[in-house]
Amino acid sequence: MSTINQEILSLLTTTSDVLVGFADLRPLAKEVRQNFNYGVVIALPYSREAMDNSKIAPSQLHWEEYLAMGQRIPPILDEIADLLIQKQYKALALAKHNVVVNEDLRTVLPYKTVATLAGIGWIGKCAALITHKYGSAVRMGVVLTNAPLECGEPITESLCPAQCTVCVDVCPGHAVKGELWEVGIDRDELFDARACQKAASAMARPDAPPYTVFCGLCVANCPFTQGAKLPNLLR
Repeated sequence: MSTINQEILSLLTTTSDVLVGFADLRPLAKEVRQNFNYGVVIALPYSREAMDNSKIAPSQLHWEEYLAMGQRIPPILDEIADLLIQKQYKALALAKHNVVVNEDLRTVLPYKTVATLAGIGWIGKCAALITHKYGSAVRMGVVLTNAPLECGEPITESLCPAQCTVCVDVCPGHAVKGELWEVGIDRDELFDARACQKAASAMARPDAPPYTVFCGLCVANCPFTQGAKLPNLLR
């Protein structure tokens, strides 16, 4: 592993639950990756309690952890970006607060795209990232850079069992279409983002900001999430 990779990992030694990946972004269009060639993706897990509480309906605990990770992730990304900048590389930290979601409920560079290029996960039938370690119970952030990172092997097709219909069956908005992901497939072939948002909004807290509503049933019930060794209740 390269020295730069090692130094980035050394920053995270006190964050034992973080999942880190390094991605070669050059297969993507330059405007998508903002002319950066590489990316560092981090993923933090929800707790086992939050996922278990969200199997039937959205839970308060899931929401609280969503907000807590929204505060926890940006400083980690900033620390990684600062390290790279100190080494005379360009770097840009991306977190939900500075990523624009368009009217089609898309971002220019989804974090899950970086994650699949880094080899830490694949896209499930519900269009969420699924990781071997934490299932789909993660929240992510990305740092773009021109530092020559040693990158993971991209995952290019779904590792979900073809016969699994859990996320299809539990979706209250009937948004999940049950198709298997592979590189190049459009999100709309996997699920209906508008139907997902409508159903999530109907169940969301009244103070939930736009584009942050979620029901979480697909994430919580995913067999990979249920089989994962998630941390105990986050404090």
